[in-house]
Amino acid sequence: MTRRQTLLAFGGSIGVVSSGYAWSERRGLTRADIVPEPTPELSAQMSSLLFNASLAPSGHNTQPWVVRTTNDGLAIGSDPSRWLPKVDPGNREMALSIGAFLENLLIAAPGHGYRPEFTVAASNPTESDLIHVTLTQTTTQTTETGRDVLERLRLRRTVRTGQLQRPLSGEDARALTALMKQHAYYFPRESREGRYLAEGTIEANRVQAGRDDAQAELGAWIRFRDEDARSHRDGLTPESMEIPGVAGWYVRHFMNRESVMGKTFRDQGVDRARQQVANCGGWIVLTSSDLSLGALLETGRKTERMWLAARDPRIAIHPMTQMLEESPFRDRIGEELSIANPIQFVLRVGYVESYPQPVSLRRPVSTILRA
Repeated sequence: MTRRQTLLAFGGSIGVVSSGYAWSERRGLTRADIVPEPTPELSAQMSSLLFNASLAPSGHNTQPWVVRTTNDGLAIGSDPSRWLPKVDPGNREMALSIGAFLENLLIAAPGHGYRPEFTVAASNPTESDLIHVTLTQTTTQTTETGRDVLERLRLRRTVRTGQLQRPLSGEDARALTALMKQHAYYFPRESREGRYLAEGTIEANRVQAGRDDAQAELGAWIRFRDEDARSHRDGLTPESMEIPGVAGWYVRHFMNRESVMGKTFRDQGVDRARQQVANCGGWIVLTSSDLSLGALLETGRKTERMWLAARDPRIAIHPMTQMLEESPFRDRIGEELSIANPIQFVLRVGYVESYPQPVSLRRPVSTILRA
């Protein structure tokens, strides 16, 4: 593919990061096209609960969680085929995603007639069962508040484009970071720290784009064709990468995994990162108390809680964690920001005029069950 064709397809940049289907030639499959399917192995309540839990974020939208039913509830683990060993060799990011899945489950459980309690069942994120959840049935009916909570889960999304350059207000910044209980730091875009994060993110993207193994891993999770999106219902689609209209149509029809390995794709990915960091209100950096599995899961839970709270004030959140994945940035970022605790997330944040609907796909609940 020539550079001119790529520029035409992407409008100058490349974004990287149930059952009914209907789309036009210029729109691919989105979350709105999916109707959650019944799961014969589970009650309707349990199937709905797990679907809502699965709306959690994950790197490349791999959806790494697996669930096994037990006598008193659920055992939650991860699927090794959905790990990202090239950019997340220690499963740090995977554990954060499992924490977000757990948080969604705990939030949604009361509205589905369950009182949840959980314990961390492992010490290493590579173990099979990471969390045990006890679910006690209750007679609680879904209230108006409960329906609002479930709607928040369903509407959460990553927003990559359209962020305004206006810094977060002091009130909004305090409200979001307070949810992390002294494990969150907000840096306005024009602050010294904000400029450092912007420049470091661009350079870390450049380093990662230059790694063939990381590019190949990314390409394996891009669903270029409609039939791939329909079959897998995970990964990154043109819509979730925010490549709309004619550009998205071009990607779905003319690009493939080989395109990801080309110089043009890599260069345009770095250009896209440069455009993104120039358009935001600032950065939120999140830390954990330590590097234990329990601490990572807790950080994932709190991050999801913050993400859900960001929608009402129309604050977009876009994880850009390449600085935590690439050397030398991951070794220096804490010192540069004067942060002692381990950094787990670097989030680009900013106000948006309107919050877009969620588009990332989700797998049927039956595919996350294990015997």
